[in-house]
Amino acid sequence: MKRALAGVLAIAFVGLMAAGATAQVPFFQVYFDDDSNGSYGETQANCGPVNGQQNLYLVLLNANTFVAALDYKISFPAGIMWLQDNYPELTGGTLNIGTSPEGNAVAYNLPRNGFLPILVITINSLWTGACNGCADGPQPLVVGGYPGKTSPTFIRWPDIAEFGAVGMTSLLCPGPVSTQSTTWGGVKALYR
Repeated sequence: MKRALAGVLAIAFVGLMAAGATAQVPFFQVYFDDDSNGSYGETQANCGPVNGQQNLYLVLLNANTFVAALDYKISFPAGIMWLQDNYPELTGGTLNIGTSPEGNAVAYNLPRNGFLPILVITINSLWTGACNGCADGPQPLVVGGYPGKTSPTFIRWPDIAEFGAVGMTSLLCPGPVSTQSTTWGGVKALYR
């Protein structure tokens, strides 16, 4: 009996480890807020006041290696206008070529710890008023690949191997989620 229980627990533990391993996909995400503690929150926001300033935070998560360089491009919707990229002050400094809306390549003199979230840049932006009070529906803010690439990438240190990452989409004016009152029997009837 004890052996059977131990076997079942071992199988369950291996299954949990496999599920956790698949959840570790490296990705770039734009956040609308920062708690100044390396933690980022909202990936969607309603439009702010016209000509109001908004800081956006581009973060690389789940790299799970030391990062020597990275590249990306951000497509901004009409509701928000890019003004400037601000790079974090790092020991050793950085070298960047480009801007977020045109495509940006960033190299670090000393590798960054990708086992924790990496703040790539803080973007100064301005609300344009083109949201029309969010009446026009969601506007995507998309992280994509550097020109000529299909997805954002990062370079692992010390072997300088290039890895692709997922470019996530943040939303302006996410809007309500449509729902409908029904019964459990009504839901089951949809699948008959």
